[in-house]
Amino acid sequence: MKHLFTGSIVFSLFLFLFNNCLLDSENHPDDPIKISELIKSPEELKGIELLDKCITAHGGLDNWNKYNGLSYQVESSKKWQYQLTQLKDRRTYSKSEEFEMGSDGKQVWVTPNADNIPGKSASFYYNVNFYFIAIPFVFKDSGVNAAYLGKNILDGKIYDLLKISFGSNIGQSADDLYFLYLDPENHQVAFLTHTVSFFDNTNEKVNSAKKYLNYNLVQGILMPTRLENYRLINRALGENTNRDLVFKDIKFHNHIPDEKVFEVPEMAIRESL
Repeated sequence: MKHLFTGSIVFSLFLFLFNNCLLDSENHPDDPIKISELIKSPEELKGIELLDKCITAHGGLDNWNKYNGLSYQVESSKKWQYQLTQLKDRRTYSKSEEFEMGSDGKQVWVTPNADNIPGKSASFYYNVNFYFIAIPFVFKDSGVNAAYLGKNILDGKIYDLLKISFGSNIGQSADDLYFLYLDPENHQVAFLTHTVSFFDNTNEKVNSAKKYLNYNLVQGILMPTRLENYRLINRALGENTNRDLVFKDIKFHNHIPDEKVFEVPEMAIRESL
């Protein structure tokens, strides 16, 4: 009788939560709650668990969330660039010898000439380095999904493999896929592979891998200071592509002294987000 009584309580609680979800969707027709979104597969539950362990290994989400800004110098192709990101709303500012670039949250701007920035588009490039160095914390953003794909061998070592995907209308590249290779002993990010859908949302190619190296503890958060880029051929690590990223002067900010740096200069070239 005790088991039957306990079971009836659990079932009643389920019905209560189910009905409240339906009622909430009726009260908010523009933002309905789907039952399928409340039910996680074993792979998703394991993915969430491992992602949380990874974030804890890198310093913890509470520690990350207490800061309002992140700045650093980043070197790519023997050129240095200063970058500052407002962590709460992801406004950005970058400065190099050739250009200044930023985002006010609605548009990306470049001055004096958009031709000076690396890549094909300012709205693609403006926060890409931040995203790489801010992994795994950015994968706790709203609308991000994690699933465990099992053990996987890369560069002769076994890793826990997580697949990161995005809900519809999340960011500019909702069709992107990221694959995190986590060290099974310390849960730290070892490798990252990903697709790029910004220019072609049908692109599913994964042809490069980033190796996360030389971690430093910065104000309680474990940050990589070197990302080496390799070709990925038949899921095996190939040659280095000479597109490594080196980070220095990494600093978290409780307050950003001058938020005017994010504002669009009058003569800047602009791209909408």
